Amino acid sequence: MGLFDLVREEEAKKKAEESAKETVVEVEKQATEEVKQAAEQATEVVEESKKEEKPAGKKTPKKKASTEKTYKYPFGVYSEGRLIDVSSYGFVDGQDYTEKEITDTMLKHRHYEFSGKMEYNFIKDDNVLVANAAQHRKG
Repeated sequence: MGLFDLVREEEAKKKAEESAKETVVEVEKQATEEVKQAAEQATEVVEESKKEEKPAGKKTPKKKASTEKTYKYPFGVYSEGRLIDVSSYGFVDGQDYTEKEITDTMLKHRHYEFSGKMEYNFIKDDNVLVANAAQHRKG
């Protein structure tokens, strides 16, 4: 083996190392591109799922009308053994009022017996709401 053979051998080693480095760089580039593509796809999926969900700030109102009873005015209110004249309390004929609205209106007009949780029973024959304080039930 001569000097030129050694030089050629070293040049071949350098070329092999350079080509190995280039392939490693290419493989790394491909891997990073694949990772980027996978990340983009994942963000697209997340964005699509966020679009399908309703925004947190805009909640749809729950249907309280179906669970809370309403009563159409004109009606009378019976409480503590007497019929209360509610004609001047601001109720509008033909309008529906929830139990909470009736309670709040009665409290505004200084009927303090309505200060707790109230239960209402409607007597159709007399068109009267009978107000009772709700009893706490254990269990």
